[in-house]
Amino acid sequence: MKRKTEHLMTEGEAILAAIRQVQIDLECARNAFETVTDENLIDSYIYEIIALQKKYAYFLKTAREMGLTNGYQKVV
Repeated sequence: MKRKTEHLMTEGEAILAAIRQVQIDLECARNAFETVTDENLIDSYIYEIIALQKKYAYFLKTAREMGLTNGYQKVV
């Protein structure tokens, strides 16, 4: 039973790390969007932000399904 818990924690840590990385990537894309003036780059950043928002929603949903909250496993 201990091995299953260890696997879930490792998987949970990976999900939380992915959430943090997507947050960083989103902030960078939003900042870049604010500074560009070329129409093609504006479009590119819009698509990138939308894609990152979808990825963020996926990882949040996965974390909730695993019972993860703020870096800790939810106690049932």
